[in-house]
Amino acid sequence: MQEPLVEILMATYNGALFLPAQIESLLGQTYGNWRLLVHDDGSQDSTAQLVANYALRYPERITVLRDGVACGGAKYNFAHLMAHASADYIMFADQDDIWLPGKVQDSLRCLMAEEAMLGKHIPTAVFTDLTVVDETLGVIAQSFWAFQNLKPQLLAGRLENLAVRNCVTGCTLLMNRAALSVCLPVLPVAVMHDWWCALKVLQTQGTLIPLDVPTILYRQHSGNVVGARQWSRSVVFHKILRFSRYRKDFMASYRMAKYFLPRCNIFSFCIRKLMLAAR
Repeated sequence: MQEPLVEILMATYNGALFLPAQIESLLGQTYGNWRLLVHDDGSQDSTAQLVANYALRYPERITVLRDGVACGGAKYNFAHLMAHASADYIMFADQDDIWLPGKVQDSLRCLMAEEAMLGKHIPTAVFTDLTVVDETLGVIAQSFWAFQNLKPQLLAGRLENLAVRNCVTGCTLLMNRAALSVCLPVLPVAVMHDWWCALKVLQTQGTLIPLDVPTILYRQHSGNVVGARQWSRSVVFHKILRFSRYRKDFMASYRMAKYFLPRCNIFSFCIRKLMLAAR
């Protein structure tokens, strides 16, 4: 029986420095039936040419979405790719990480086992831990979840918790078609595409499965859009006290939480943040 197709969505922008190593790590996957769909958001470096060269070398593997659309940021670029995805299983790839060889295979095996019990019509997604590394792949933290004091079982099991604090890193996410369907469209209220997708899966009575194994080298450098930041009760309390400095990001998170939890107010949002940081 043929392996199911996994479509990997890669949003690129000025990523020439690290992009070849990332694509090579995809080509080194132990799982065979995957396809890479790339959309570049107007890079000013050699990113677009690098991707085009790889697409010429591996036409059966790599497709470039050349539609002239300017998305204006990673969230919108990934949302654009999601709208063009056609496979039954979807993954996201950042341009600067390194995928460990068994990433696709391990995540898909976990997701398909869940589908065998619940059915493919149930929105289902798997996400994993990461190993945090520096620009030269030196290890900063073996576990991203431990580094950020994340407790995925606590956060991913309840919409009320996940709406306040995300634990799903997009570059580790694998979704089935049912999950992708409920995630579209990605509305402007979304902080990032990965957090939005995770919340939509829970909101629609789907399943989020944390896989407690690093499947990726999560590269940290000056160009990271989000990146790995340590998180604790003192950090949250500090941000609340210095609200004016963090107002934009804080209010964006609150607005998205209120979208999913209409009864949420700013006070309860702050209290839940502190409670989750303490656990």
